[in-house]
Amino acid sequence: MGISGYEVALFSDMAPAILGFGCIHGLLRRHRWVAALLGLSGIFAYALSSPAWRLLAVAVGTAGVTLWWAAALHEDAAPTGRMERAAMAWEAGLVASVAVRMWFQTSNPAWATMNALNGGWNRTALVLGLLAVADIATRRPDSAAEAAAAKKGDLRAAAGRVRAAWAPAALGLGALLFALHSLFSDSAIVPRWAWAGYPHTGPAPVPWGALVIGALGCGFALGHRSRLTTSFLWWALGSCGAAAVTLCDGWAGFCGGLLLAVYVASISRAVLRVQARCPAGRTFAAALLWYNVLVLGHVWVVAYEFVPGGPLLRERTWAVMAATMLALLAGARAAAVRTRPAASAAEPAVFGADRRRHRRVLLACVGAGALAMAWRLPAATQAPVPHAAEQRALTVGIWTVHFDLDNDMWLASDRILAAVRDLQ
Repeated sequence: MGISGYEVALFSDMAPAILGFGCIHGLLRRHRWVAALLGLSGIFAYALSSPAWRLLAVAVGTAGVTLWWAAALHEDAAPTGRMERAAMAWEAGLVASVAVRMWFQTSNPAWATMNALNGGWNRTALVLGLLAVADIATRRPDSAAEAAAAKKGDLRAAAGRVRAAWAPAALGLGALLFALHSLFSDSAIVPRWAWAGYPHTGPAPVPWGALVIGALGCGFALGHRSRLTTSFLWWALGSCGAAAVTLCDGWAGFCGGLLLAVYVASISRAVLRVQARCPAGRTFAAALLWYNVLVLGHVWVVAYEFVPGGPLLRERTWAVMAATMLALLAGARAAAVRTRPAASAAEPAVFGADRRRHRRVLLACVGAGALAMAWRLPAATQAPVPHAAEQRALTVGIWTVHFDLDNDMWLASDRILAAVRDLQ
C-alpha cells in the first residue's frame, strides 16, 4: 500500500513535451512510423513475464502513442481535410473499443494484463498493429503543392493569433481525455455511477449500456457542427448532465450521464482541431499533465486516511467533475474563436463521403455493442440459485477486490470466481 516508485510510469504520456525541440518534431513529422512502432511495445508487453518489465513496456508504448498522436495532429493542421479524417478515425476507434469491451465483459483482449489463459487476443492485436504501422510507413501524404499552399496560406497567417490560445486549448484537451477515459471508455461505468445500493432499481450495465455507446455515437456524429458544439448553451446542457450523473441516483443520474456523453463526444473534434494549431510541445505537455492531475484527483476521492492530501478530495467527486467541466468550457471557447475560419477553409477538402463513411462505422460499432448486450442479457437477468438451497445455509465472506490482478499482474477474474465457488 506504499509508494514504490513505479507510479512515475503514469507520466509517460507526457512524452510529447519533447516535440518542443525542432529536430525531434521534424523527425517525427517525416517518420511518424517510428513513434507508431514504439506504441506497439504496449501491445507486445504481454510476452514479458516480469510485471516490472511489462509495466515499462506499457509506459514506452504509451509514450509512443501520444508522440505519434501529437505529431500527426500538428502536421495535419493544414486545411487539406486530413485533420478531420484523423479525428473521425480516432472517434470511431474509441467507439469500437467500447464495443469490444462489451463483448469481452469490460476487458480489452489486447491489454498487457491479458494472455492466452485469461482470454487475451494479444497476438491478433499485435498483427493488426504491425499492419497499421506498415500502413503509416507507406502512406503517401496529400499533394505536396496542396499542403504547401495550405501551410503558406493558413498556418503562417494563423501562427500569431493561435499562440495566445494554447493554454485553454490544452486544458480542454486534458479534460476531454479524462472525461472519455474515466466515464465513457466502458459502457458499464455510467450505470454503475447511478447505482444507489441494494436493492438496485436503476439501470443495469446489461442491457442499458447499449444506450451509453449509442450516446457516444450520436455525439461524435455531431462533431462537425462546431458552431453548436462550442456554444455556451451546449456546454450548459452538458453541465446539467454532469451535475445529474454526479449528484443523482437511479434513472435520473443515468440520463444525466447519457446527456454528458453526447456533449463530451460532440466537443472532441473542435477541441482537437484548435489544439492541433497550437505549439505542439507545450500544448500537449500541458494537456496531458492536466489529464494526469485529474486522474490522480479521481483516485483521491476514495483515498485512505494515510494518503498525503487524502482528506482534501475524499468524497468530493463533484470537485473533480466541476474542474473537468470548467476546463472543457475553456477548450470550447478557445475552439469557438480559433477553429471557425480554419473549418471553413478546410471544408472543401473534407468530402461528404468521409462523413457518411464515418457515420456508417459509428453505426456499425453501436450495433455491435447492442448485439453484445442482447447476447449477454439472458445470463445477466438470470435469478441466482443458492448453492445449498435445501439446507437453507448461507456462506458469507468479504474479499476486497481492487483491480482483479494477481501478484504477477495478470487479470484474474476467472480465478477469483473459481476460488469463490470452491469456498462453497
